Amino acid sequence: VKAKFPDKLLAYNCSPSFNWKKKLNPATIEKFQRELSAMGYKFQFVTLAGFHSLNYSMFRLAHDYKDRGMAAYSDLQEAEFAAEPDGYTATKHQREVGAGYFDDVAQLIAGGTSSTSALR
Repeated sequence: VKAKFPDKLLAYNCSPSFNWKKKLNPATIEKFQRELSAMGYKFQFVTLAGFHSLNYSMFRLAHDYKDRGMAAYSDLQEAEFAAEPDGYTATKHQREVGAGYFDDVAQLIAGGTSSTSALR
């Protein structure tokens, strides 16, 4: 492909179906994407990363919640708060779903006196 189309950017699905550590050592896994990039694969992705991450984290929370109740959830919250300096924003879930826009609309309609704002 590169011989015929030298300027084409290539894409590579870093397959979530492949057990990466079964055949590759950690050092090889770590350099894998850099080596792909050198070969022209500039768009690299894991198609099911979100699926696996969400499901595993929910499984862990449910398992811990069964044993520890709200202490398990509180630990999750603390981890979220600790991630805020790195750019994590989902601690304020109302903001993530656009509640601020609807707060502004409610304030406008109520003449600035709405008492049901989600983010205020």
